[in-house]
Amino acid sequence: QSGDYGVSTGPQTVTIPTTGSATLTVATSDDSVDEADGSVTATVNTGSGYTVSSSAGSANVAVADDDTAPPATPEVSISGGSGITEGGDATFTITANPAPAAALSVSVNVAQSGDFGVTPSSQTVTIPITGSATLTVATSDDSVDEADGSVTATVNIGTGYTVSATADSATVAVSDDDDPPPPTPEVSISAGSGVTEGGNATFTVTANPAPTSPLSVTVSVAQSGEYGVATGAQTVTIPTSGSVTLTIATSDDSVDESSGSVTVAVNSGTGYEVSSAAGSAIVAVSDDDDPPPSPPVANTTPTLSIGDGSATEGGAITFTVTLSPSSSQYVWVHYYARPSYGAAASATYADFEQTYGQLRFNPGETSKTITVALTDDGVVEGDETFVVFLYNAYGAGQPKIGPKEAVGTIIDND
Repeated sequence: QSGDYGVSTGPQTVTIPTTGSATLTVATSDDSVDEADGSVTATVNTGSGYTVSSSAGSANVAVADDDTAPPATPEVSISGGSGITEGGDATFTITANPAPAAALSVSVNVAQSGDFGVTPSSQTVTIPITGSATLTVATSDDSVDEADGSVTATVNIGTGYTVSATADSATVAVSDDDDPPPPTPEVSISAGSGVTEGGNATFTVTANPAPTSPLSVTVSVAQSGEYGVATGAQTVTIPTSGSVTLTIATSDDSVDESSGSVTVAVNSGTGYEVSSAAGSAIVAVSDDDDPPPSPPVANTTPTLSIGDGSATEGGAITFTVTLSPSSSQYVWVHYYARPSYGAAASATYADFEQTYGQLRFNPGETSKTITVALTDDGVVEGDETFVVFLYNAYGAGQPKIGPKEAVGTIIDND
């Protein structure tokens, strides 16, 4: 036989009567197994008293299988629904092809990208004989601003089905619906115009962007000189409009002194950042008292003068003060550096070091120098100027001053 049909195989003896032919019957069995069609073959063996036909020495009878083929193994695939907003349900369609003859249990892994309240797990989905089932995965709606994410479902290998090689997993996008927090304000400070002692130095403290509620900012107040300023830390409250004015009082005394300044710097704090470029500001304070009279001198009155100077920002300008003629007595003169108030390209105290003091010419000396350090601020601004001012000269017969001002030119290097 070809196949498995219960045929008793092997040699059999057939008796041919005098009529010349006989029938050989070979029984087959009917099983319930689906199998390929086959055949039964009978072949005449050589023997005594006959010869075997060379052209018809064997014959085949075809045997057809009558059992129904088992159903094909379903291939399971998965597809994702439309994207959702957090708090919605992510849906997936799980399909068996062909549809199963009976309900089919399929194992599915669920995972998330992000934090949307989905617990990674393995779930069992039952596909009915209709061929498809819906898997619903719930997400939670929180109040935290976060990146968008997704929910992914993947079909696991299991019994009674195969997994699609091209559609074994699906992803549903999950969009966050929370507003981002407001940006952290950057706090800067700018100075008002210079004042005369006794006036109020004003500063503008600005938060950018404007705060959503009043913002407390700590500043430090300092002075150069002695102007009765209340120095130390202060708290300034910036309203939701974005800026506030800080007023620092100075006192008016009767003492002749060098001009100075009031400086306010923004300190680090909570709820804001300090501007790296405008974290402090300076208001110049001018003295308004007359210098004391110079002591009388017996010899020829000499004259003090000062020459202009220039240098590139980041360097220093050296000014030469000349006494002519020389004196046999000591000569003193005070000096200070200040912005060129009223000039179109006036520098500020942020562009050069606040410099002031007194020069003493010993008997016979005719030349002294004043050095002012310059700030390299990295800002493209053009050349700027400031003034070094000579005043209150005394000794050696009431020395004169002329010229009493020298212009320092700061050459921009940006």
